Amino acid sequence: MLCRSFLIAVLVLVLASVCHLPVAAERNGAPPACVGIIVSVDGDVAVHGAARERATEGFVLEEGDTVVVMVGGKCAGFTPVGEAFDIEGPAELRLAVPQEKRIVDRVSRWIRSQLAEWIGKSRAQPLLTRSVLRLGDASIDVPTQLVPAPRGRVRPDAALLRWAGMFGIDTYTVELASSSGHRSERLVRGHNIVIEGLTPDEEYVWKVRPASADWGGEAPWRAFRVMEPQEERSLDLALQDLGSLEAGVLLLTAGLHEEAIQRFDIAVSIGERDHSARFWRSQALADVGLHKEAYEDLVRARAH
Repeated sequence: MLCRSFLIAVLVLVLASVCHLPVAAERNGAPPACVGIIVSVDGDVAVHGAARERATEGFVLEEGDTVVVMVGGKCAGFTPVGEAFDIEGPAELRLAVPQEKRIVDRVSRWIRSQLAEWIGKSRAQPLLTRSVLRLGDASIDVPTQLVPAPRGRVRPDAALLRWAGMFGIDTYTVELASSSGHRSERLVRGHNIVIEGLTPDEEYVWKVRPASADWGGEAPWRAFRVMEPQEERSLDLALQDLGSLEAGVLLLTAGLHEEAIQRFDIAVSIGERDHSARFWRSQALADVGLHKEAYEDLVRARAH
């Protein structure tokens, strides 16, 4: 009964969030080639586009939109050309249609394409809820894989594979397979392993199971992709000038959930736009499968 009540509470809260979280695809159909996103909102902020809409964290910005910040309000995010903005009211920010020839900054170009790719992949589901509703999916008979997140990314030098341990089990078998056909198996004591020597821009799948002859379950495969070195350099250059919250959002869109959560942790610990930091951290936690923690962050974010 308690579990059922908990799930119902999550569903009600998430549905309420969805009403205030428009996605570009839901507004216009096809995924946009050039989009921005609102990272944090404080006070009265609206977006004037085809219609006037209340701005919220995760709101997708498109060319031609105008962000209107009223007196006492604040708003931060990324424009459709990949530039970070942080404005205080009273102010307006018009997102003009960019001239391709004036977009010469490689980092801004990478941010722009990264946001478009991330939002495009999530277009069929509201950003916040694509994982939160899977609260009942986890099985106590299978180790819960945490990072990389499903179809997430890892850096070229090494991949950290981490999972939640099972009661009474301290040794696990980790199986890794690449898209080129190479397959390996490793015995691990503990709940994580660092894999080196992966091929950049290649996709891998992995699964983990208890190293016990008595275990009869079936572990699922989870996919991730290795970043290209150039992609990693563009990301690191972009992170240099960003605060913890914006950096966390960019890392989240890049599929680096472990690093994103660390940045959101910093933002929460120093009180940097706490409700926005908790909102984004709830997404990252839900993506990796930590649904209870994600729900707690979501409740606290909505309480502000």
